[in-house]
Order: sequence, then structure tokens, then C-alpha cells
Amino acid sequence: MKINRQLLIALSMIVAGGLTAFALINSPPQTDRQAVIAKLPSARVVKVAMESMRMDVHSQGSVIAHTEIDLVAEVSGHVIKVAPNFVEGGFFKKRDVLIEIDPSDYKLRVTQANAKVMEARYQLVREKAESEQARDEWEHLGQGTPSPLSLRIPQLEEKRAKLAAEVAELENAKLLQSRTSIRAPFDGRVRSKLAGIGQYISSGTVLGRVYSSDLVEIRLPINTSDLAFVEFPDLSDRNQSPKMAKVTLSAFYQGQDRIWQGHIVRSEGIIDKDTGMMAVIAQIRDPFGIEATKSRSPTVKATSVVGLPVGLFVEAIIEGRWVDHLAILPASALIKNSQVAVVDHHNQLQFRTVKVLKREREQVMISAGLNQGENVLVAGIPYPIEGMQVQSIFIDQSSDDAAIRAIENNPDNPNEQSVP
Repeated sequence: MKINRQLLIALSMIVAGGLTAFALINSPPQTDRQAVIAKLPSARVVKVAMESMRMDVHSQGSVIAHTEIDLVAEVSGHVIKVAPNFVEGGFFKKRDVLIEIDPSDYKLRVTQANAKVMEARYQLVREKAESEQARDEWEHLGQGTPSPLSLRIPQLEEKRAKLAAEVAELENAKLLQSRTSIRAPFDGRVRSKLAGIGQYISSGTVLGRVYSSDLVEIRLPINTSDLAFVEFPDLSDRNQSPKMAKVTLSAFYQGQDRIWQGHIVRSEGIIDKDTGMMAVIAQIRDPFGIEATKSRSPTVKATSVVGLPVGLFVEAIIEGRWVDHLAILPASALIKNSQVAVVDHHNQLQFRTVKVLKREREQVMISAGLNQGENVLVAGIPYPIEGMQVQSIFIDQSSDDAAIRAIENNPDNPNEQSVP
């Protein structure tokens, strides 16, 4: 009986242990911390929205004068007068006298040349009379056909040629006298002054440098791929009416941000071998506001007209052509030069080859390869792998690269929305 009791106790303990083990296996003990469940990586995505966009082109350059020349003396002499506005930065009008050279010697030449003309005319009149007398005498004698020498025709032609030469010499003397007054060839402004009162100058001496004030140009280098977006006159196709793209120039000048409007008038037609870019030329009319000042109402303040000085460095936005059916995404959407990652309806990444029409620092314009409403990865996955399962987080499409970087640093950004 004692042995049966001990056996019964042992069997009871074995059964109890088995039941305990079964209970532990099927009902694990509850703890304060549950097993960690794997979390899907968060993918920041934007929804594709096809739209039309004007493909503006950005560039920069310096303002240059449309016409700039050296003012050169055509006669020699002493400078006796300099116009008050013939100073660096001075404005002048076409035909204004900027410098006067002593004309005394040239007036003397005119007087002498005029006397020679009078003498030549007298000799011609006298020779005509003698020629007529010779003709009358020959006709009176009636000895056949007279020779030209008998009628003094060669002598008469000589006197005529002599008069013509003296008249030309007189005109030349008057021309040289007129050149003692150095006149402005166009409306313009003085860049440099190199002559002063009392200075003796020779023919060919540079008196200063001037440039026109009615028009300035800006040389704007752009990528050859951007030429497709810019309208400008194409001289190779004269059947088309010329089109000139508008350009907006801006610069910080006189303590403020200033803006000027112009047009692209031509391209240089040569690709720079060092940069691979081609320059287009923008023109700004009335850059100093001279005409605008004349036509301005007296009630308008003078500060409303701001000149565009030669040499100023400006930023340019060239108005481009409109392009339809574009997907405009943040620049971070590109994984490679022509690939993006699309999050499909299974929340998996699928690589897609796209056609990039244009790219900038903050955004990229895609013309083919994406469809309306698709979700494209723009941030959150440093090393995306095709087929990767992700949790999509929607980002407002207006967010730029800087905003996306801020989102990456702040996962709880309130502007984000989970995409189911």
C-alpha cells in the first residue's frame, strides 16, 4: 500500500507538470512589453498631377552698350572749347558740339581755295570767249572742217577741269573747317574723356570714348537644350514672322531690388567650346529713362524712373514656351538620371523610366513615363529597392526640396498624411 501511494504521488506530479507545460505553451505569461512588431519604412510621396507650364529659362549677364566708339579727331590743332557735358558720365544729344579745335588755319584754307575758284572761273570764261572767236574766224575764212586745236577745244576742257579741281579743293577746305567742331554722332553718354582745353591734338588722336544711350544689350548664356523654349528671330527662316521672347532683368541697385523689361532679339549662333552653352542677346530700350522722363506726368516723382547702367550684373528670367501634360516633381524624386520610384497599390516600390524635359535645382519636369494620380517617392528611403514594402506618407506637391529635407528631420510633420 505504501508503494502504491508513492507511485500515485509520482504520477500525479508528472501529470501536473505536463498540464503546466501545456498551459505555458498555449497561454504565454503576459508581460508589460509585448514582442516588437516589424515596422514598415515610411516613404514620403507626392501625387502626380499633370499640368501645363511655361518653361522659363534663367540666366545672368552684364549690361553692355549697343554702340560704343572712340571719338577721334580728324584735323590737327589746339583745343579751344570743351562742352560742359563732355565728362565721364555726361549725357549728350546727336549733333551736339563736344570739342572745338582752333579753326583759324582752316578758315585761311577756305579763303585761299575760294580765291583759286574765282581765278579758275575767270580763266574758263576767257577761254570760252577765245574759243568762240576762233570758231567765228574759221567760219569766215571758209577753209573746210576745223580741227579741235584750231577751235581751242583742248584748252577749253583744261580750264573746265581746272575749275572743277579748284571747286573740289574748296569743298575739302570747308569740310576740314567743319571738322574742327567735334559733334556727337548719336544720343549717348561719355565713358571717358581724354582731351582738355589748350591741348594740341593731331589728326587721329582719340579724344574720348562714348556710347549710345537709346539701347543696351545683355549677353545671356543658356544651355542648348533650353534653346527649344526661347522665342527669338531666326534669320535662317525669313518666311516666319519674327518672335521675340520677353525677358525680365533684376538686380540690387541703388539700395533696392530693381526690375527692367526687354526682349530677346537674336542669338550669337555659336556654341562656346568651353561651356557648351550658346548666348542669346536681350535688348532694353531707353535704359536710362530719358524718354520716359520726357513723357512723364509732372505729378510723377523723379525716383520712379530708374536707369539701367552699363556694366551692371543682372539676373534674367526669359519667358519660355508653354508645354502641356507635364509632371512637376521635387528634384529629389529622381533616383538616377531618368528613373523614379512609384509606390503601387500594394505599397511596393516600382522603378519607372521617365523622360525628363528639364531639371532645376529644386524641381524636375517630366514629360513622359508617369500617369495622373500615381504616387512617387521623393524622400524617406535613402536606398530604395524595387519591390520594397513601404508605408506611404503623402506630402503636399507644393513642397520644395528644402521642405522635404525638413520633413525627413521631423517625422511627425503635421502636413503629412498617410496614404492608405
